[in-house]
Amino acid sequence: MHAFDEFVRRATRWLALVGFAGLLLLAVMTSLDALLRSAFSAPIHGVNDVSSVVMAVVIASCVPANLAQRRNISVEVLGAVAGPRVNQLLTIFAGLVVLAFFAVMAWKFVPYAQGMYLSGRRTWVLAWPVWPWWSAAALFLSVAVLVQALNVLRDLLALPAVFRGARSAGPRNPTREESL
Repeated sequence: MHAFDEFVRRATRWLALVGFAGLLLLAVMTSLDALLRSAFSAPIHGVNDVSSVVMAVVIASCVPANLAQRRNISVEVLGAVAGPRVNQLLTIFAGLVVLAFFAVMAWKFVPYAQGMYLSGRRTWVLAWPVWPWWSAAALFLSVAVLVQALNVLRDLLALPAVFRGARSAGPRNPTREESL
């Protein structure tokens, strides 16, 4: 389980790197288009087409890494006040809500991509088929669901230790007297 979890988390970093490369390419294209448009009245045709299909893929490729690193916004006031047991239960509840959200999102992207395929929809200027881009976004969101399911499983496996009173926040730090 640990090896698979580590493999998935490492893969999410590479997926995010691919997404950021796409974002960088899109930024360069947009900047070059603005420069050529203003300086020479010669825009790059199709930049809006590329932007419209690439942006969903870029965003969806970064979501799994965000979830793997647990970089989502959380408010932990109630858990901090109520103690480690309640905090762990709230963490599991929040993880399940996030899992449900991304599962529904990925589930809805699949028929959307299928509809793009069946309709033969293409971009306006470059006439690129749209369905492969939305299919990639659906695939990346499915990876996000897998990552979040692993997060929930990890939290559930930590639950017995929390209820036994053991620390679940990493290795134990001995006090100064214990280390001497």
